[in-house]
Amino acid sequence: MNNQTDLSSESHALREAWMRHEDGFLKDYLVSSVEDPRIHFPSILSRGLLVDRLQPEKYRELIWSEYRFGISMSYVLSVLQRRPAPRTRALLLEALESGMDSFQSIPIPAYFIETWRLQRSSPDPVEHYIDQALRCTESLGATELDPRVLTGFQNRWREVFKQWDMAPISVMEAACGSANDYRYMDAFGMSAIMNYHGFDICPKNISNALAQFPKARFEVGNVFEIQAETDSVDYFFVHDLFEHLSIQGMHQGLREVCRVTRGMACLCFFNMADRADHLVEPKDGYHWNRLSLARVLEFIEPFCQDVQVIHTGRFLQNAFECGDYHNPGSYAVVLNFESK
Repeated sequence: MNNQTDLSSESHALREAWMRHEDGFLKDYLVSSVEDPRIHFPSILSRGLLVDRLQPEKYRELIWSEYRFGISMSYVLSVLQRRPAPRTRALLLEALESGMDSFQSIPIPAYFIETWRLQRSSPDPVEHYIDQALRCTESLGATELDPRVLTGFQNRWREVFKQWDMAPISVMEAACGSANDYRYMDAFGMSAIMNYHGFDICPKNISNALAQFPKARFEVGNVFEIQAETDSVDYFFVHDLFEHLSIQGMHQGLREVCRVTRGMACLCFFNMADRADHLVEPKDGYHWNRLSLARVLEFIEPFCQDVQVIHTGRFLQNAFECGDYHNPGSYAVVLNFESK
């Protein structure tokens, strides 16, 4: 069986694995709880890298503030999920005000206490999102974050992009789902600064995406054969795809990403490790592999000028002393193609 036949068979299996789900499930998949793109670190990182690439360092403070927001709201969410009771928010706030470092046997991390104290001293009410999240309980479920809190950085970025004076750049996303990340890029005002092209192997996802954004460019497509000219994309990003492919398929997908990208690519992985080799785990017609960072780097380094590796847990630990990120297998591999 040749390479093309192998990948055609794998493409069919991948498509069927997603098409068996209901449209409504796909629309809500990977956009809630800790994977809500407004607080999920890989999503914030993807947006921040795009902005920082276009305006180096100009918005770095805002980007890092959003990182802090993301980990703080993720902590609040984890507490609500552990103690889904009406008084949980109030008890956590009382513990902060009393100078405690735990409540109901739940540790309060130092970064969260520091963030709350910094906010208490800030004259900007937008910065008081912890207080707002812990006081807003009307009509909320026990494990919900208040939508008004979640839109705080959305509104700040919209103001930034209203004043943007640069021409849009080409942005491509593989495995875009039902506009999982694009829906918030658009809400943040980022659609004004990019010519976006999202593709997904599942037609139901594309139908969902187009129903929300009929004027955006969403198409059924395959990372094994990206429908784009060589060196035509300024910024390419992808979340949570390569672990679901065979190793042969992953190599072909990575090869294609490198072919079409002329600027920067942000590849976000959810199940990667510092291990000698890949652990291949077929599952229900696709894969759930544990990927080797070393093997992925070995494959992609010949294609690009330089590579930056960001291990989410270590990055957040070093930046904010945040040691409770929920996924130790989360990595971002950032590729620079400027010299192509």
